[in-house]
Amino acid sequence: MSGGAIIQWVALILCVVFAAIRLPDALRGRGRGVFLVLVLFAVAVSLSIAPIYLFVDQLLGGVNVANLIIRLSLYSIVILLGMRCAAAFRSQRAQKLIAGPAGIAALALAVVVTVVLFVVSDLPESSTGLRGFTGQDTVVWYQNMGRLYPAYVAACLLVPTAAEVGNRLSRPVHRLASGLIFAGFFMVLIFAVLSLFPLSLGRAGVLLSFGSIVLVTTGLTMIWASRRRAAKETPRSFLARDQRPL
Repeated sequence: MSGGAIIQWVALILCVVFAAIRLPDALRGRGRGVFLVLVLFAVAVSLSIAPIYLFVDQLLGGVNVANLIIRLSLYSIVILLGMRCAAAFRSQRAQKLIAGPAGIAALALAVVVTVVLFVVSDLPESSTGLRGFTGQDTVVWYQNMGRLYPAYVAACLLVPTAAEVGNRLSRPVHRLASGLIFAGFFMVLIFAVLSLFPLSLGRAGVLLSFGSIVLVTTGLTMIWASRRRAAKETPRSFLARDQRPL
């Protein structure tokens, strides 16, 4: 198994495990947003793995609809995660940029352009990652568009997450987790920028995209676990009363 395949499976397993341990809280109405993010991550990552992608896409007609599902799932993940991270890190600026008029317009544009480019592309047979069709300009634009909106949201969250890393009033585990989330968002941004140039990223591209998922989901779970433990140990503490949605 190649290094790229290993990081894909690691990302999938972590997303499934992290979603599973949050399920009891989600059923009680707590943290449902991030739980949904983890479930959607699991769907998107699983469809990036060749055997799963080819099987599912054949059920959907064998014309790469599964790839479009990946893109739309990622857009859903990004808007949900972006809003919750902006609120959790108390960044009004990031909240406005992500969920305000500019952010909603960026999301709408990304969805419309993605769907249009998918429809006008010639995709007659299943191909994981559309690797068999990269000679088409519309496919290249489609792939780039799928990276630009996540990069926009990631860029909006770099400053708030970095600020939390340097916040000496936060618990060490929260600062470490924030550092992982920051690194994940930074990797999303770097991957999007590099993809705009005629470079052959190869395994590096896989490591950037799936490594970012590993870092962000791990950071989110560390914060959740820390707050859950603190709530049990000191139910009346400020930390236990912290209702920021992570």
